[in-house]
Amino acid sequence: MNEMLFSILTGFIAGAVHVVGGPDHLIAMAPAALKQPRLAIKNGFAWGVGHSAGVLILSCIGILVKDLVQIERMSGLAELSVGVFLLIVGVFTIKASLGLNIHTHNHNHGDGQKHQHLHIHLRGREKHNKHSHTSTSLGLLHGMAGASHLLAAIPALALPSFGAFLYLVSYLLGSVLAMGAVVSIMSLATLKAGKKAIPFLFGLTGTLSVCTGFFWIHKTSIYIF
Repeated sequence: MNEMLFSILTGFIAGAVHVVGGPDHLIAMAPAALKQPRLAIKNGFAWGVGHSAGVLILSCIGILVKDLVQIERMSGLAELSVGVFLLIVGVFTIKASLGLNIHTHNHNHGDGQKHQHLHIHLRGREKHNKHSHTSTSLGLLHGMAGASHLLAAIPALALPSFGAFLYLVSYLLGSVLAMGAVVSIMSLATLKAGKKAIPFLFGLTGTLSVCTGFFWIHKTSIYIF
């Protein structure tokens, strides 16, 4: 029982710390966080699922075919893809900051009390975009970017089969919940900032995303090309 608990706690903490401790992770998800908390949390979970899948895929490949595949090169290509992805997301976020429609809706609960909810979307679009495929794809690329993600599998190799399974599942769960929590906090902070600050925050996060994308592309292209 102690070994099982150790595997679960170690994996969960390692996954959460890895996600929160990566500034590029937070910058990548900042544009998705500047939305309603419910949608932001959905995007955060989607990123976490994609990231977990990427780490798992890279780890399995590294373990199974470590002598046949240049895992560093494959990881480098994923890093380059992340850079391009961040660049594109940043450009669209900056563009979106110039055409935001920020308004409130009155919501009446059964107790008779009215509440106002802030809604953010592009002008000309009445429907709120709820797709999280972009976040999942970005998380998948992030999970496969950086050979350091193989470190996630190292503790599992030293554990019995069931313990290794518990460790990896807990690692993935920790990364998903951590990003969901971080993105929800960022979203709530954005709404507290008020209507006037939201376009500025969109533009700022878009600029950071573009700069980070250029950095990743420059850093990775040196080793690939």
